[in-house]
Amino acid sequence: MRRLGSAPRWSSFLVVVLAVAFASPDSVSVASSEQPSPTWQTIAKAPIAGRIGAGTVWTGNEMLVWGGVVRAESIEAVGDGAAFDPLDGSWRSIRSSPHGVLGGGGQAAVWTGRHALFWAGNSPDGPAGGAVYNLKTNRWRKLSRGPLGPREGYASAWTGSELIIVGGTLGDGLAQPIGARLNPSTDRWHRLPGFGYLDGLRPSGSIWSGDRLFVGGLAYDCSQPGPCTIRPVFLSYDLATDLVEEIDLAPALATSFTPVGWTGTEVFGSGDDRTSVLFYDPATDQWRSGGPAPCDAGERQVAFLGDRYVAACGRDALQIYSLASDTWEIVQAGRSPLNSREGGAIAWTGSDLIVWSGVAPRTGNPTPNGGKRITLIA
Repeated sequence: MRRLGSAPRWSSFLVVVLAVAFASPDSVSVASSEQPSPTWQTIAKAPIAGRIGAGTVWTGNEMLVWGGVVRAESIEAVGDGAAFDPLDGSWRSIRSSPHGVLGGGGQAAVWTGRHALFWAGNSPDGPAGGAVYNLKTNRWRKLSRGPLGPREGYASAWTGSELIIVGGTLGDGLAQPIGARLNPSTDRWHRLPGFGYLDGLRPSGSIWSGDRLFVGGLAYDCSQPGPCTIRPVFLSYDLATDLVEEIDLAPALATSFTPVGWTGTEVFGSGDDRTSVLFYDPATDQWRSGGPAPCDAGERQVAFLGDRYVAACGRDALQIYSLASDTWEIVQAGRSPLNSREGGAIAWTGSDLIVWSGVAPRTGNPTPNGGKRITLIA
């Protein structure tokens, strides 16, 4: 097995991180004391154990959490799940997934508009497998195995009809093939040969723009003896032509880029050392930078809300970036799993941000069963 070599420090797709630079007073505001700041509210405990790396989707009515890895007395990959209804604050259990579909390893979960689709590489020992869950019938439909074997650290995107999965590692090696796409309606897989020129890919994030897949991460070249060489890349993949283009990061004054969202015209994400936000316009091949963050988010979770970007600001506050105004606001929201944990289940309802479980940074790295919600209406 080829050694991967040493790599720069990168965040996973599940825990996109934004670090800091000190912003000018013009770009940062603090919530007015005349109006109560939104605060985190505790939600009921779930009927399932807390976990890390669960597949999480928002169905339009419920936050659906499935699979992942439970860290308690032992470490266990699981295939159970539950749904949280923010309207009445209640949870309900859902049926466990079919045999051989469990755990996590990356992020491949999507709400298709009718069903929930999950694929788990079950990091990294397997089995790898996927299934579709029907909320109305509380039944699962297991999907064919496909060309992708066990892996961890992969990323995914939903095109509207297909799930694309790219990258990942396998223990101390690189997972191959690098990518494939799945049509859940026909249960048919197709490899993505365009990525074949890479020996491996460890993605930091991926998004779908409507006609292309954009992936940030680390590319591996293992053609020479010794450890593989590693370089940061930002890739554009054309599904229609199966062509991969490497986008130059130099004009962004960055050597790395983690995409976290699509604004409708630009890829949005964070650059080197996660000190500022960046935008890339594929139509003009132009980069622009956003205002720097006012606080150190640390190794914690963030949430992309479409028009805003939310990250921790110390233990008790949030920093919220408005894409429209290019300004940051600090909100004294209180403590939450967003501030204190990694790898939890996160959902945006359109008005409320919900964060549940995740791994706590203490002895044994447990995954507590508990979560909070905060109302962040624009």
